[in-house]
Amino acid sequence: MKRTGRVPFMKLQIGFWVLVAFGLLLWATFQSGTIKFFSREEQIHLVFDGVGGLEEGATVRLHGVPVGHVRDISLDKSGNKVMVELGVKPGTRLRLHQGASARITSTGFLAELYVELDGGDPSRPRIDQDSEIAVSLPPDPNAAMKKVEAITDSLQVLLGNLNTVGREMGNGRGTLGRLARDERLYQQLLELSRNANVLTARLSETQSQISREFTAVTVSLDSLVQKMQTGQGTIAQLVNDGTLHQRLASSTARADSILGAIAQGKGTFGKLYSDSTLYEDTKLLMASMKRLMAEIEKNPKKYFKFSFF
Repeated sequence: MKRTGRVPFMKLQIGFWVLVAFGLLLWATFQSGTIKFFSREEQIHLVFDGVGGLEEGATVRLHGVPVGHVRDISLDKSGNKVMVELGVKPGTRLRLHQGASARITSTGFLAELYVELDGGDPSRPRIDQDSEIAVSLPPDPNAAMKKVEAITDSLQVLLGNLNTVGREMGNGRGTLGRLARDERLYQQLLELSRNANVLTARLSETQSQISREFTAVTVSLDSLVQKMQTGQGTIAQLVNDGTLHQRLASSTARADSILGAIAQGKGTFGKLYSDSTLYEDTKLLMASMKRLMAEIEKNPKKYFKFSFF
């Protein structure tokens, strides 16, 4: 069959629509990452002071679950506020209650930014307007970079100090350096460790001996208590025998009666206790005896006469 080189109009039309469909597919992919030709989205409009690098097509999450994408980011016509339009799945707005909030965040330091929604308190009424959603500023990348730079500088200083310390230790300076290079210190530490082990063993033996002695004392006390309970010995009889107790009580009563009579001046001991005349006479007698002894010592011949013939 002879070819004419002409392309039928129908084939050209099919190719044209294929190109249009492919273009629409690419456009939808770059806009939101998903195709929404046959599904209806709910719109949420938020106003931020700044978006910190948030781009159109970024993911929108509700309590961490993807529910939509950022459809449009534009500046407010009457000021410097940033208008952010969110396209979310149907039914998402029903989950937003009073106290709901929105913030721009990321899963990591260099990760892509996204919008995180918080539904608020489910026990409170649902929101009526998008302005009731509280918004918070996104993290400042420059501040984060400054913190990273400060941490890096601190690490560099720390590494420099560690290198200095390592060199001084290698040269044998300081206590650690001497420990690293002086063999005598190692031997002394080893000997100290041995002595500590010996001391610990001796303390353990002493503790065991004290424990045995304490056990023996406990056994003796237990035996003594048993003897006292069984009525053996004087103490056991004092504890268990009521007769001996009554006798002691009676003797104590009599002794108390005698002491009372003496205190009242009754009887010989009572008179000796209460009458001061006998005390005075005794003092005078002792004084006379002292004078007599003194006279005898001075002049014994006056009182004693000796004769041998």
